[in-house]
Parts: sequence; structure tokens; C-alpha cells
Amino acid sequence: MSTTPNPAVAQTFMVFATLRDDTDLAEFAALRDDEQKQLEVLRLEGRIGAHHVSPARRATFIEVVAADEKHVAETLATLPFARFFDADVYPTTPPDAAEAAHRARS
Repeated sequence: MSTTPNPAVAQTFMVFATLRDDTDLAEFAALRDDEQKQLEVLRLEGRIGAHHVSPARRATFIEVVAADEKHVAETLATLPFARFFDADVYPTTPPDAAEAAHRARS
């Protein structure tokens, strides 16, 4: 079974996640390379789009492409950092024409 979302049924979600106060920062730092590698795998599969980090606010924003929120959770669970964050998932509207054209070129 392919993990790549079918563009015809996939939706985009914005995930806002904040670092938990009880995070072991040494353990967190030790997993940084693994996190980056997994993000790249997910990008290549078309499951992750934009990813932004706000260290000052201990937050991250991740665009996830999935059929539904259950699949968003499954995608997030593959990330090594997932256990350190509390995430809120927001469904977004379909991309406008410019964004759709950009995605088609990617």
C-alpha cells in the first residue's frame, strides 16, 4: 500500500505544535538528525509540505497532506520529535491556482 497521498482525495492540514515543558532537551537534540531525515522522506512522499520552526516560542508549524486527521496523526507519529510536542491540527482550504501550479512544478 502506497503512503503517498492521492492528490484527488488528499487535503492539506496545518499542524501547530508546541514543545512540552517536560522535554528532555538533551534527548531532543540527539534526535535532530533523525527528525530531519524523516522530514525529507515525508517530503519526497508528498506527505509533508512547508515546515517552519519558531525556537523563541518553542513551536513548529508543519503542512501535512493527508486524506483526513487520522492520517495526519499517522504521519506525525513517524517523526522522532513527535513525542516532545503537543499538536493542534487545522484543516485548510484547497490551494488557490498559484499554489496548485507551484505544487505541480515541485
